[in-house]
Amino acid sequence: MGFNLEYTSKRHDISYALTVTANDDGDLGLDLAGHDHTGTLVAEGALSLPPGGAAETARLLREALDAISHFEGRRARRFTGNANQRWTAEQDGALREAWLARPASAPAGEVIRALAGERLRSPAAIRARLPRVGCDPDVAGRLLTAATAELVGGDAVIAS
Repeated sequence: MGFNLEYTSKRHDISYALTVTANDDGDLGLDLAGHDHTGTLVAEGALSLPPGGAAETARLLREALDAISHFEGRRARRFTGNANQRWTAEQDGALREAWLARPASAPAGEVIRALAGERLRSPAAIRARLPRVGCDPDVAGRLLTAATAELVGGDAVIAS
């Protein structure tokens, strides 16, 4: 008994189609095609498998593709513009001024995200830097007190 199956998926503006066919003898055929948004073929491949070969082939493909995905993920990791760059005294001062200019009623997370975007830094980098310039990262516009500096720890600077 033969059959025909088709699977589709879309990732990063590429539409993939995998067609699986089986003949009456149990031989399998797998055809893969990937097209970008303009319809250009960007991925293709074909496999022919004997009866009973699907499970082992699936295991091998999964292992190979997992390994490739791991390396692609490392290569594709994106960094924010100033990631891993040292902070200058000028940048610290500007961050402190910008934080203190915000009203305490502004949600700290939103202010941190905005400051991160302006400075090409990650929100985590901004949040970590605020105590080092004497600012409370939990309340926009507020300086650190001795009590909050103790809670934040690390290189927190108590505002004078």
